[in-house]
Amino acid sequence: MTKLKILFNQTLMISTAVLFGVGVQTFLRFVLWGQADFTWPWYTPLSIVLTGFLCALPTTLILDTEGVSGKKALLRNLIHFILVGGVVSLCGYLFGWYESPADYIPILIMYILIYFFVWFSTLWLLKADEKKINEAIEQLRDED
Repeated sequence: MTKLKILFNQTLMISTAVLFGVGVQTFLRFVLWGQADFTWPWYTPLSIVLTGFLCALPTTLILDTEGVSGKKALLRNLIHFILVGGVVSLCGYLFGWYESPADYIPILIMYILIYFFVWFSTLWLLKADEKKINEAIEQLRDED
C-alpha cells in the first residue's frame, strides 16, 4: 500500500473513530446523567480531521520496517505511540477538547482504544494488499 493511501486511510479511520467515540460518550452522558444537550464550536469537526491527519503522518514513517526487528521495532512502536499521544494531547489542548485533568481522561481512553483499532486495521489492510500482490504474481507465474 502506498504511503499516500495509508495516510488517507488512517486519517479517515482516526476521524471516524473519534466521531464514534464522541457519540458513545454523549450517549452515556444521556443515559447515566440525563444530559441531552451537546454543542460544539464550529471548528471542532475540522479539528478532528486535522488531528487525524497529524496522527497519521508519523505512521507513514514507521511502516518502513526493512532491517528493523526485535527490540528496535518495539522501541519504534513505543516512540510512535508516545508521539501520536502527544499530537492528540496538544490538539486537544489547542482546540479546547478538555479543560481539566478529569476532562482529559476520556480523551486518553479514546486515544488508546483508537490507536490499537487503527494499528490493527492498518496491518489487516497491508496483509490484504500483500495477499493480492502474491496472487497476481502466482497468476503471472502460471501463465509462463
